[in-house]
Amino acid sequence: MPKEELQNSVSELKTHLNGAAEVSTDDKEALTDLAVRLEVMLNGSAEHWEEDLVEEFEKQLIQYEEAHPLIARVISQIITTLNGMGL
Repeated sequence: MPKEELQNSVSELKTHLNGAAEVSTDDKEALTDLAVRLEVMLNGSAEHWEEDLVEEFEKQLIQYEEAHPLIARVISQIITTLNGMGL
């Protein structure tokens, strides 16, 4: 179940990023790269879970929370789910 929640959150994050014209290309790429890394792990393509992934999402949350509350909410959901999985 948590993996499904994460997949849904990643999809929602990508949707919000694609629709956020005010987010710079570099910022979109950085967050999209994180989302792709998470997808690779969810699909079992990675050998192990990246332990620093939560920390990197937390940094992104700080960056987006004031100017982009919808994106920040999705990032927060991802962090909560990963923490619930013990990461």
